[in-house]
Amino acid sequence: MALEEGGRVDFTRLRWERRRKLFDGMDDAGLEVLVLGRPANARYASGARQLWRTGAHPFAPLCVVIRATEKVHLLSSWDEGVPAEIGHEDLYGLFWNPAHLIAALGEIPGFARAHRVGTDSLTPFFGRVLHDLVPALELVDASPLLQRARAHKTADEIAAIEVAVSVAEAGLTALEEALRPGITERALLGAYLEAVAGLGAPTPPTESVVFATPRQGPVRFRYLAGERTIGQGELVVLAPGARYAGYEGGVARTRTAGAAPSPEARRLAIRCRGAMDTLLRACRAGNTGADLYRAWDSTGEPPAEIALANGVGLGTEAPLVGFGRGREANLEEGAVLSVQAWVRSEGAGGFLQRELVQIGEEGPKVLTRSERSERWAR
Repeated sequence: MALEEGGRVDFTRLRWERRRKLFDGMDDAGLEVLVLGRPANARYASGARQLWRTGAHPFAPLCVVIRATEKVHLLSSWDEGVPAEIGHEDLYGLFWNPAHLIAALGEIPGFARAHRVGTDSLTPFFGRVLHDLVPALELVDASPLLQRARAHKTADEIAAIEVAVSVAEAGLTALEEALRPGITERALLGAYLEAVAGLGAPTPPTESVVFATPRQGPVRFRYLAGERTIGQGELVVLAPGARYAGYEGGVARTRTAGAAPSPEARRLAIRCRGAMDTLLRACRAGNTGADLYRAWDSTGEPPAEIALANGVGLGTEAPLVGFGRGREANLEEGAVLSVQAWVRSEGAGGFLQRELVQIGEEGPKVLTRSERSERWAR
């Protein structure tokens, strides 16, 4: 991706610091080997670019980390996108016959002698495979280790997220310029895709970018743009995202199509901004998800219809605070959260605001920079 060739990110240092956190976590957990099957975890450990593809796939050992040798071994049949520190001898190939894959894993130095192995996911078949490879195996859930390592963002990770946010906000500008009565949601989505592709980010994190909020009837938080034509004065949610070096950034704003907003739309904007300010004040290191729930309840708004916050980094990360979940989640210093406020009203529609923030002891550092509301809503 063209963007990765420049910018403020030292990619060698970024990869080294990520692996250092993994090695330290393995020491704390007493793990000799990590077997990673989730693409984001494999990228975190290896730094290798991966082909973008839709849909889900079954578990496969995409990446193997050996603590004794401090080596990362990767499931790959080519060197393209693989960092220089992972040599060709550290790659194991793709095989139609799983017996050949099992044999390749057994040849990784230090694997067969390990006793305590962590994994982020598994299937019954590969559970048996690992026990065959390591007869004295103790298999451990490594998800908590990976969550802790990925939660605290290094300076280079924050820089990568800020670049992603900048691309997403360029997409927001394109959406705002294209928004007018008579345009369809899909046409707006096309304007966003064209803008971010021109900046070297052709694969958006999600298609949940644009939706007009209907004034009458149940107002639901809709996810996919359709052929619906946007009417005069409607409130339209614009929620672009982008990726840079695998890291995700995004923003959400609500704008008016055409005419000046109604008084009720103004009141919605004020309610949404007030709710967001209240949530942001609760985004402080040492707080928990329960503090975010209490902050939302203090606004007097109905129970939240969407997640109040979720972790962001190499895609969506822990914690998820919303839908009754995440009350015990710790807001750790250095973590990045996507924080959302969504309010609605019969006759006006709905209003969404989303910010990316880094958690600190003194409060959050807001990474999104676009205007939080139009002048009429300030």
